[in-house]
Amino acid sequence: MNSTNQYDCLLDIARKRRTIRQFKPDPVPDEYITKIIEVARWAPSAFHTQPWEFVIVKDPDVKNKVVAALERHGPPIKDPAKAAVARRSFKDAPVFILLLCDWRASVGLPGNAGADKARAAGLYASSLANAFLLMHLAATSLGLASQWYTATSRPDAESAIKKIIGIPGALTIYDMMVLGYPDAPADTKIIRDVAGMTHYNRCGVGDFRTDEQVLDYAAKTKAWCLSQH
Repeated sequence: MNSTNQYDCLLDIARKRRTIRQFKPDPVPDEYITKIIEVARWAPSAFHTQPWEFVIVKDPDVKNKVVAALERHGPPIKDPAKAAVARRSFKDAPVFILLLCDWRASVGLPGNAGADKARAAGLYASSLANAFLLMHLAATSLGLASQWYTATSRPDAESAIKKIIGIPGALTIYDMMVLGYPDAPADTKIIRDVAGMTHYNRCGVGDFRTDEQVLDYAAKTKAWCLSQH
């Protein structure tokens, strides 16, 4: 496959990736889960410290306890217009993958970055984001649906989930990927035009959006996001 074909494949996967919130309970092959982790572990990380660990939750009892903790400490956002409509949700997905950060790895950061908690936090936020994005792209390439469930990193939710699973104190939850097969099609995604966000060499205030344009676009994207819940 030449470089143009590789790029086209990557762009196609990026365009197809969506945050899905309705899942079928159909099982996901273990080999697919392994493939997702395999891709993620190649992500770039701060000074190649690879601070990540992955916890796969498939056991129904453990999964139900995690769901209960999230509904208690980080309830999902719901579109009021759909609140009374019975439908599947993240709780129906067969697999949860928790992406953890092992902060002990920060001893491998250069200079005093490991001792500087704020600096290490910034470096590891980017490192884990790299791995998390690759997880979602890998899932999409396998024909799977995924959801980015950020509430797992809320202090109360994280504390409850760590107790349920037995995650040591030195590790924290970065995020959780809900994984399965979609029970509803993804809507067309609102996305900014490439020309409006690309700038070369030198630029000024006039090259960027006005405050009013930012507010107007934020209202549109917020409405679109809410409609997906």
